Amino acid sequence: MKKKKTTGYKVSDLARALNLTTKSIYYMRANHGAPLSTDPEEWRNFLQRRALVKGRPGAGVQCSAIDSNLRLQLLRAQVGKEEAVQKLRELELKRKRADLVPMAAAEEAICKVLRVLRPLLDSLPKLAAQDANPSNPEMAEEALREGLEKVHQMIDNHLNDKAR
Repeated sequence: MKKKKTTGYKVSDLARALNLTTKSIYYMRANHGAPLSTDPEEWRNFLQRRALVKGRPGAGVQCSAIDSNLRLQLLRAQVGKEEAVQKLRELELKRKRADLVPMAAAEEAICKVLRVLRPLLDSLPKLAAQDANPSNPEMAEEALREGLEKVHQMIDNHLNDKAR
């Protein structure tokens, strides 16, 4: 190949125009078939072809205005996506919070159920005593009452532990 130099460009000027070092230019000439000229356009074409072959478009070349605009649009789109994902998370959190029952309402519902359940449980020993021990229903009733009292005590203990 014939050495071809564009007038007015030294290797240092070419390196500065391409945002490379002079060492990189000499290295690419020696090892990668880079142009021997100092024509910036010829070098940009070489670097673009080399970057495409290596899978890195734009590598080693200063971005043109179009590349900068595309990158800016991409960044804006990424920011927009991140904002949309954040808003979606906030909406999901609001929905989850809306599905929650306030503690006062939950406690009130539990108390309503327990007010009905307590008398029913208290009447259980008398109702089940005859079936539990037909020969001595009084003893069965007393045993069931003691067992039920233990259950009530366990519930009270548990509620007191939770209140602390």
